[in-house]
Amino acid sequence: MIKTIVISEFSAIKKASDYDLPIDSFAEIFVSDTAFLRIKDLVFTYANDLLFTYSVQRGKEQIKVKNYVGLIPVSDTIQIEILPKSTADSPKEARRILLKMLQKIPAYQSLSKAHLAISNLPLLEIYVKAFLDELEKLLSTGLGRNYEHIEANETFIKGKVLIAENIHRNLLKQHSIFIAYDDFMHDIPQNRILKTCLHRLKNYSFTNFTKQRIWQNLSVFDEISLSANLQQDFTKSNTVSPHFERYENLLQWAWVFLNEHSFLPFSGNYSQISLLFPMEVLFENYVGKLFQKYAGSDFSIRLQDRRKHLVLKHKENARFRMIPDIVAENNAGEIWIFDAKWKVIDASKPRQNYGIEQADLYQMYAYGKKYQAKKLFLIYPANENFRNPLEVFDYDEDLVLHVMPFNLMNEGEEEVRKIMCP
Repeated sequence: MIKTIVISEFSAIKKASDYDLPIDSFAEIFVSDTAFLRIKDLVFTYANDLLFTYSVQRGKEQIKVKNYVGLIPVSDTIQIEILPKSTADSPKEARRILLKMLQKIPAYQSLSKAHLAISNLPLLEIYVKAFLDELEKLLSTGLGRNYEHIEANETFIKGKVLIAENIHRNLLKQHSIFIAYDDFMHDIPQNRILKTCLHRLKNYSFTNFTKQRIWQNLSVFDEISLSANLQQDFTKSNTVSPHFERYENLLQWAWVFLNEHSFLPFSGNYSQISLLFPMEVLFENYVGKLFQKYAGSDFSIRLQDRRKHLVLKHKENARFRMIPDIVAENNAGEIWIFDAKWKVIDASKPRQNYGIEQADLYQMYAYGKKYQAKKLFLIYPANENFRNPLEVFDYDEDLVLHVMPFNLMNEGEEEVRKIMCP
């Protein structure tokens, strides 16, 4: 049985034995010495600087997760589920926010409103439900078949007799003959991968309904063998074939479930779908996609625009490319620039500049001048101390900056409309 440790980003994992009355929370969790040692091994074996920080305070060890969210498999018995730190004050709400963001990534578009509605379940089980939904769509139209080239010792003649190989193998076996033939069969790489994936998933601890679905779907694959070489089968499946489009999403999910190191960024050929995401990139992508959809017909939207450089010319070339998250241009040619930042803003602390980094203000000023923008917007996730726009920042008479909250608990269209009409 796999134990899932659920925490928010930037939270701490500690040893329960170091404290008298440890109480788990969304921001801090206490585990057994054995579990802590396994997580500590992971920290120092793989990507310490990228995913974790390890420290000792007054003789007590702690491991803090960084700003990645998703799932980290630790061992055969432990996995860590990291959820966004935002206005959500419970794993269920934070998981729902994460799933909404993931829907804007092409490989995760199979996540539906139905999957958001079951955000009380662990993230892995929600992923598995999405995989099973896709699989059952495939099965409703029938498993793919293909001609597979087979070379084998048989007691019958079919196709072509391989004379040299037959003499080598069957000199003393007069009842056998070595032949090569093409057979139209279900035992193709794509189906072997799916069966192997189901075979792996049946060993996880899910709700009874999900377990039942896994076993029911596995029974359809009775005549298909398990994959003897997953890497080879994935490579074969990734080539253009009549089955490619039907199986594409399923194979991406299967890659995640079967690849032991899929929590490491950009691993494998199917890295467009993974178990772990940098939160700032996820937030930028989410906000950008919503602006593309809801900014209105009066604006044309460019995401991650790359047309401008900070330095116009140095040694005959432009230097230091500028890449604002969102560039909006209206019918009158007026340009507005938006940048999304996954940082905590506190409207109650004007003397600390609300937590806004000075470098971000310099960056926005440079965008404004180079694009000759009329308005600039910094967008941050809303929180209990940042629910309304800050007072406008005037760079000069012709250039102003709006600092806007984006409430992830609300519908995306509503939030985009609020920002476009400050």
